[in-house]
Amino acid sequence: MLVAKTARGFQKSFGFLSILQEQTCKKCFSATNKKFRDKVYELRTYSINPKDIKPFMELSKEWMHIRMKHSKLIGYWLSEIGGINDVVHIWEYDSLSHRAKVRQALAGDPEWVGNYFSKILPWMHRQENSLLKCLPGTAILDPPSNGVYESQAFVSTKGRDETTTAIRNIHRPSAMLLGSWYSILGYESIGFMLWHHPDVDNLVHSSETAAKDSGVTVVHSRLLLPTPWSPMK
Repeated sequence: MLVAKTARGFQKSFGFLSILQEQTCKKCFSATNKKFRDKVYELRTYSINPKDIKPFMELSKEWMHIRMKHSKLIGYWLSEIGGINDVVHIWEYDSLSHRAKVRQALAGDPEWVGNYFSKILPWMHRQENSLLKCLPGTAILDPPSNGVYESQAFVSTKGRDETTTAIRNIHRPSAMLLGSWYSILGYESIGFMLWHHPDVDNLVHSSETAAKDSGVTVVHSRLLLPTPWSPMK
């Protein structure tokens, strides 16, 4: 009974917020305004209480399929180095109004709220997100194989087109750049790169051999291990 009441409370509060988001997005991102229709990506980072990381992972494995029905998941990882007990995930949306509709649908889904979201909220002590767009002329690639991943937050002294060129010229042996983004909400001066490595040692080796004078300065990086439900393995 208590869980059911709690779930209904979450649905009411999150549903109200989602309606406000959708109304705002409909005004700002109308279908006639084509320049706002490019795909956007939400980078989310949850910091989980150490004692709760195991039940969080178990519950996520059981119920994440419901979340993935609503929008495309690019990848979902557990941070091994560069942040402990953090989970990092990237979601794709057609637009901000699409994101608002997804959030509203999730808030109204009793299975999602009651079985998952209401339970994980007490386990998280911090949540962060940034809204991203792909750098000009870039796309998100599939990893060549299973492996480990690395996220890099960077700052650039160049414009976006020049930054794209600079990143493409970064040579990291046996590493593959899967995506590069700039932030439009959140840490607006920060860009993000996502790399695939065949193993952890390659991450270290390729980082040491990468050119340091590209005009792109990495300010933070993480070693990421894919979760069982992550599309990127």
